[in-house]
Amino acid sequence: MKKDTSYSFQSKKGMEVTFEELHLRHINLLIDIKNKDLNNWFLKMAIINTFDDLKIFLNKLKKNKNKCIIAIYGNEIIGYLNIFPLNKKETCLKISKPKLINNKCSLTDKQLTLGLIKKSISIKEIKTSSWIINADINNVDLISTSRELGFQPLGEIILWDGYFLNKSINQNTNGSSVLNEFQNINKQNILKIVNFIRSNQSPLIRNILDFDQDDILKRNKSKSGALIYENSVLCTILKDINYQNEEIYTLTISRYWDNRFNSNLKEFIKRFFEKSPVSYLKTYKENSQLNLFLEESNLKEKNQEIILIRNTIVKNEAKQVNIINKSLDSIFEKLSPQGNPYPSPFPLKTK
Repeated sequence: MKKDTSYSFQSKKGMEVTFEELHLRHINLLIDIKNKDLNNWFLKMAIINTFDDLKIFLNKLKKNKNKCIIAIYGNEIIGYLNIFPLNKKETCLKISKPKLINNKCSLTDKQLTLGLIKKSISIKEIKTSSWIINADINNVDLISTSRELGFQPLGEIILWDGYFLNKSINQNTNGSSVLNEFQNINKQNILKIVNFIRSNQSPLIRNILDFDQDDILKRNKSKSGALIYENSVLCTILKDINYQNEEIYTLTISRYWDNRFNSNLKEFIKRFFEKSPVSYLKTYKENSQLNLFLEESNLKEKNQEIILIRNTIVKNEAKQVNIINKSLDSIFEKLSPQGNPYPSPFPLKTK
């Protein structure tokens, strides 16, 4: 609710007098009022003021869209996770990594995780078609539990730490002109940046995330921006809202990167890590050329995660009675108006 600003003065008798908006929480003050008409008027105004604040509160909740799922044992919360949309259209929901607290019941951690995720995917709107979970690459319980509920591996990502960035990166002297082309994201360049990001995503990720301009602007935080040279976007850094409590930014580089700009990219990355707060870069593991470049630039791998996706579009199509007479190509074409294929998720790697 809206923060209630109250004011107070010290009376001559030493007792403090406070001044506040009348609300239903003051109902105990109205009980002693003997004037019926005044009491009724006070009650009416208390209801009006309270509901005005409630409307503001509900409006903020509507914009927030976060949901919390909890596991309860007796009178205690023993586990929880968050659900929130990754795009404005709310077609793709992120399920945070389950947190388990003081497991005192007979269920295993894996069973609690299963229950939390199962409840999460049951809460959806008509437009919801995908759920995403990020799991540490070694979190076998979370990966196997998600797989049991129909999640498929979508890809692997690497989080990079620039704490040990080699000081020799400062020796670059030829990149200042290009670095002057670093631009914050604004209404003038947003369309160019959106097109760049979409063109450098795989068709599957592009279809699932389904970003538009508003989604990119939502990721336009303090360190976000694009390196633009001669009217072409070379790379972008955007806040990744997959991570609510960590400063993680996605680095996207052009597939047609010219090696002549390597020194400029190093300087670009160096400046990113110099700014506060402490942040990390995210890349896709499949982008081996970029990952090798970051490694050679003395960035250290912080963590690896696997992206797991559960998508209902294919399942809904499969429920049609005449689906058996349709080719896979015709199904995928229907799923993607742009004609982009919707490939089957690759199998989970086993060691």
